[in-house]
Amino acid sequence: MVRVLAATDFSEDGRPVLDFTANLVKQTGGKMYLLHAVEPCMMDAAGSMAAEDLLKGYATVPTIEDLPDNTILTMADQRAKHLAEAISKQYEIPIYGKAEESDDIVSCVHDFCKRHNIDILVIGNRHHSLLTSILLGNTAEKLVRAAKIPVTVVPCGSK
Repeated sequence: MVRVLAATDFSEDGRPVLDFTANLVKQTGGKMYLLHAVEPCMMDAAGSMAAEDLLKGYATVPTIEDLPDNTILTMADQRAKHLAEAISKQYEIPIYGKAEESDDIVSCVHDFCKRHNIDILVIGNRHHSLLTSILLGNTAEKLVRAAKIPVTVVPCGSK
């Protein structure tokens, strides 16, 4: 049974990664894994948290220091599990959803692949501007360069 990991940032632009992976798994009879890497102190920069989810139960806007430990990670993990459940029902395939905290997204994804014996990694490419790519780097490119398994890159967004 082939094990395929879809790395997600929960954005709508990244939805093609999830659909491609689900279709691949449905055709091969494998198992899909869904992973969201949460960088510390990142609340909404990459779609980790919807603002309304983050602020539930607070009368005023909290600072990151006001939130209980691991609140963002716990919420992201619940969101990953919920998304995995929805895709599992839609495509009628088994899916394991997980969010993990890491200072380095590339290491987080590749460590997950190793721990779960993933055969294929599916990621998205956002087509950032040249300046953004120079200043911040391109996560998709870094994931491909560090890969020890086959990687499929799915175009994301409107471009």
